[in-house]
Amino acid sequence: MVASDPEEWRIPDEVFDEMVDTLVGRGYQLRVTSPSLGKEVPRVEQAAYLCLVPEWQVDDLPPGPKLTYAEDGKIIGNQDLVAAVAPLAPDVQWSPSDREEFWELSYAPDLPDPIEIRSLFKKWRRSGGKWVVSHDGREYFTNANAHAIAVNGMAWMTGYRHGGKILLSPPTLIWGGAVIDALVSRGIQFSGSPVYYLCESCDR
Repeated sequence: MVASDPEEWRIPDEVFDEMVDTLVGRGYQLRVTSPSLGKEVPRVEQAAYLCLVPEWQVDDLPPGPKLTYAEDGKIIGNQDLVAAVAPLAPDVQWSPSDREEFWELSYAPDLPDPIEIRSLFKKWRRSGGKWVVSHDGREYFTNANAHAIAVNGMAWMTGYRHGGKILLSPPTLIWGGAVIDALVSRGIQFSGSPVYYLCESCDR
């Protein structure tokens, strides 16, 4: 098993199912995709999943806006970060966190539609009727999702759609392009590159 950064792991095929089953069984939040498509898949600049640095690394970050996920999994940022994001995500709410001078994301709207996937390799059950899924790496936005993320700046993805069926999933925060641009321009550091969503009409 190889880790290119703390957020991304490459698991050999022969132990893949066993490793994912173990992680899911221990309650880890994760996304399972295949690297087979490489970087040839076009990306949409308007929405992405961000690979945040873990809280234990935050003290090593340079001064300025800081964005991280806490040890309990919550997304937190300092006051500079909240100030940078607030004008672009007016409905998002932040509350004081357990970490001094940091705020935790306490509310963001949900995307109106699930994320569509075309190839489902395997799925793992989570509590509450939710699923972790393995697919080919392509994740598609509907037009309604594209509009919602443009208006809201960020939103929670709460499920996938495959073959007309919806699979609820642990929530994943999706960030809009304008917010991502603001974060990048202010020198926010991430543990990996943004995972951009494909923009294709799925409203069939």
